[in-house]
Amino acid sequence: MKKIILLFAVLYGLNSSAQAVMETTYLDVPLNEIGKFIELHKKVVDMSMHEDRKIKGHWVYRHWYGSGPSIAVYDQFDSIEDAVQDDFMAAIGKNMEGLSEEEQSEMNAVFTEWWSYFEGHTDEMRLIDYEKYFVAKDEVNWDVPFVFVVGKYNTKGSLTEMANAYMDWQTRHHVENGLQMGGGVTSHYKGSGYDLEFFGGFPSLTDFATSATSPGADNPEARAKFWSMVSGEHQDQIYVHVGHLENGVFNLAGEDK
Repeated sequence: MKKIILLFAVLYGLNSSAQAVMETTYLDVPLNEIGKFIELHKKVVDMSMHEDRKIKGHWVYRHWYGSGPSIAVYDQFDSIEDAVQDDFMAAIGKNMEGLSEEEQSEMNAVFTEWWSYFEGHTDEMRLIDYEKYFVAKDEVNWDVPFVFVVGKYNTKGSLTEMANAYMDWQTRHHVENGLQMGGGVTSHYKGSGYDLEFFGGFPSLTDFATSATSPGADNPEARAKFWSMVSGEHQDQIYVHVGHLENGVFNLAGEDK
């Protein structure tokens, strides 16, 4: 969760009053150590919760298929200002003050081991307009290890036109037919990354595979418009939901976890 410092920031891209900010951190955790990392991550995240923090959402995914880092961490904020001002280190320090010396020593050891996994990490800041570029089924249970699919693209045209074309071609249809739990689009703001990222949550790999081959998803006009605006190569990633922040606690995906 590297701190991104902005002296001056102006929103652009997918603009609206419903726009939120995503800070994404990518980690190369060895596959045989992901379980250990998640165990440490929960302890650190729980210790970092404090009333002074600005964070509104925190989601962790592990890589399943495609090239790329093994862990993706998404932090959500209401604005860029909140993202800049959020200080999880200060929050941990305040919460540590109430611990005994032994507990502080144990927590310091946990933090040191956890932080060692961030060596060589990358991060970026992205924008999302939930009113225009996000749809989901009613009453979705997100507390499951759902499949999280991300497509990353650069555009040679308008961000909004390309986003709308994909939403009309894929996302809205698959949410309506029940194959997709929800999905949307984020636009790049700062750091490494593509112009647009299209993401979707699916109950299972079977549902995702069905959506990818479903003839009912075909919208020739929207599909043609989308592909006509793609610039260069794109990248696809498939992740599995590991856990997320819920009521101030990092909640592992699945019932009673």
